Amino acid sequence: MNRYDRQERVKVIGKLGQQNISNATVLIAGVGALGSYTASQLVRAGVHHLILVDPDVVSTTNLQRQALFTEADVANGQFKVEAAKQHLLAIDHTVTIDIYPEPLSGEHLSNLDFDLVLDCLDNFRTRDLLNKAALNNRFDFIFASCAGTFGSVMAVSPNQHACLNCLYPNLEALKQTDCDLIGVNTALIPIISGLQVSLALHYFVDRSSVNFNQLVTIDNWQLTQQSFKVTKNTNCPVCQHHDWSLDADDTTDQLTTLCGTQTYSVQMSNTPTLNQLANWLNDRKLANRQFKSFTTFNWQDYTVSLFKNGKLLLYGVPTLDEAQPIYASLKQALASTINQEAI
Repeated sequence: MNRYDRQERVKVIGKLGQQNISNATVLIAGVGALGSYTASQLVRAGVHHLILVDPDVVSTTNLQRQALFTEADVANGQFKVEAAKQHLLAIDHTVTIDIYPEPLSGEHLSNLDFDLVLDCLDNFRTRDLLNKAALNNRFDFIFASCAGTFGSVMAVSPNQHACLNCLYPNLEALKQTDCDLIGVNTALIPIISGLQVSLALHYFVDRSSVNFNQLVTIDNWQLTQQSFKVTKNTNCPVCQHHDWSLDADDTTDQLTTLCGTQTYSVQMSNTPTLNQLANWLNDRKLANRQFKSFTTFNWQDYTVSLFKNGKLLLYGVPTLDEAQPIYASLKQALASTINQEAI
C-alpha cells in the first residue's frame, strides 16, 4: 500500500512532487514547540532525511506545546533531538535522522548538506546567524515565530529577495530582548507549523512559484490573518554587503541564559580535551555519556555538556544567579585538572 496515496492525489503535488518531497533533506533549527510539530509533519509527508539541531533537554514546561515529547522523556533527561528521533522513527522507521544536541552554529550551516532550513528558533540572535549564513552559503530558509497568540511565517531567499534584516530592520534591538518572554498559546503552534510545512512542501514540489516576498501573520485568538508584501531593502546593512561574519557574539567565560529555558551557555577559554575529561570523570566515578563532539555528565546534581570546542551547557538550574556558583566550581575543578595534566 502506498503510504502517500492521499497526498499524491493532490493535483499540485502528484507522484513527481511526492518524489521531490521524499528526496529532500531538511535541517530543522530548534526542536522545541515549532520544531517538534514541524518534524512530525515532514516525516508524515514523506521527507526522508532530517537534520535536527537543538542543545536543550526535555523539561515538564515543554509538554504544554511541544507535541513530540512525553513525561517519560522528561524523566529520562533526554536531549530534545534524541527524544524527537525516537518518536519520529516510530512514525516511519525508514527515515534518516541526524541529530546535533548542541547550539546551531555557522559550522552546521556551512558544512552540512541540506536542501532547506526551517527556522524553528526562539531567539533573534541565532536567527541573525542563520540569515547571514544563508547569504554567505546561498541557501533558502523558512522563517516562523510564535509569541502570545500571534505567529508569523515567511519563505526567505535572501540573496535575491528580502533577507531577515529587511523584514526586521530593528534586528539588532530584537537580539537584545530575546528573553523578554510573553508565553505562547498552545493552539497557535500547530497553525504556524502547518503553514511553515506547507511552504516547505511547496518549495520542494515547485520552488519557482514560491512567493519569497510575502509575510503571513496569524492571530489565533481573534482568528485573523494578514499578508504583507516584503521587498528587498536596497539600503539593508546586512544583505547589501558581501562579507557576512558567522562568528557568534563573544561570550568567553560569560555564562548566559538560552532564551526560554533553564539552560545556560558559556564559551570557556581553557578546557580539557574530551579524553582528559573522560579520564577525570571516570576517576571520580561521575556518570557520563560520550558523544563524538561532546561529553555529558552530572555536576552538583545538574547535567552538564562540554563540547570539544570549549562550549559548555548547564541544564535545569532555576535561575542564572543560582547557575553562576555551580559553573564557577566546575570551572575551578576543570582548571585544576588541566594544570595537573600539564605537570
